[in-house]
Amino acid sequence: MLSDIAIERKSIIMAITEEGGVGPRMFQQILMHVGPPEDLLRASHCDFDDIPRLGEEEIDRLLRSLENIDIFTERLYDYTANDIHVSSFLDDDYPEMLRTLGDPPPLLYYMGNLDAWSNKYVALVGTTRATQAGLRLTVDLARAFIRQGVGIVSGLAAGIDSAAHLAALKEQGPNIAVLGCGLLNIYPPENKSLAELIAKSGLLISEYQPFKKVSKSGLVLRNRLISAFSSAVVVVQVGKETKGELKTAAYALKQAKPLFYCDPEEDLSSEAIKDSPGLIIKDVDSVDDIVKYMV
Repeated sequence: MLSDIAIERKSIIMAITEEGGVGPRMFQQILMHVGPPEDLLRASHCDFDDIPRLGEEEIDRLLRSLENIDIFTERLYDYTANDIHVSSFLDDDYPEMLRTLGDPPPLLYYMGNLDAWSNKYVALVGTTRATQAGLRLTVDLARAFIRQGVGIVSGLAAGIDSAAHLAALKEQGPNIAVLGCGLLNIYPPENKSLAELIAKSGLLISEYQPFKKVSKSGLVLRNRLISAFSSAVVVVQVGKETKGELKTAAYALKQAKPLFYCDPEEDLSSEAIKDSPGLIIKDVDSVDDIVKYMV
C-alpha cells in the first residue's frame, strides 16, 4: 500500500507534468532549485527565479496545476485499480539505469511483472517495413539471446520490434516493451493483443499518462529508454525510407552502449549509418560475441 507521502508526491508530479508543462529536464531543475515535490505546495514565484528558461507565464502555469492535485490523486487510485503502477524518480522502485540519463522520466507507468527490469537486456530494434529475411533474423536473434539468459527490450512497433517481442514470448524469456504513448492507448492499434500478452509475463512501460495518444516526439523519446534499459543495442534492419531505429542507435552511442547492426538483405551502406557507427554482425552466431560486450 502506498504511503501518504508517496501518494502526495506522485499526485504533485502528475499535476505539474500533465498540466504544468514540466518536462524531464525541467523536473530535474526544480528538484535542484526548489526541492522535493511537496515543497512546491509552499513555493512562490521567487523560488523559481534561478531556473533557466522558466519565465513568468511558465511559473504561473506550474503553480496553477498544483490546484488540481486532488484530481490526480483520484486518477492515481484509478490506475492502481486497473493494475497500472506508477513509479516516480524519487521512489525506491524506480529503475536505477534511468537515473543516469540527463532527462530521466519524472514518472513511469507500467503494467506487468515488477521484477522484470532486474534482468539483463539487449535491445532489438529495426524498421517497421521489415523484409522476411529481417523478420527471420530477428526471431533467431531473440531466441539465441534468451537462451543465453538475456531478455529482449524493444518498442512494440510493427516489423522488427513486434517480431522480437513475439519471439521472446514464445521462448518465455524476459520481455520489455517501451511505449511512445499511454498504456491504455496502444500504438499501433493492431499490437494491442501483443501488449496484453507482454504485460502478463513481462513489462509494458511508458513515461506518458495511460490515455496519452501517440506522437512523433513520444516515439523518438521512448528510444532513449529502450537504449537505457539495454546492455547492448542491435539494429536488426535499417529501413529504406523512415529510419526511426537510427534514433535508438544514436542514443546507444550517447549512453555508451555497445551498438551493432545486422544486414539481412546485404544492402546496408556505410553512408546510412555514418552518424551512428557500430559493428556489423552477419548472423546469429555473433550472439556469443555480443554477450561478451554486455556489462
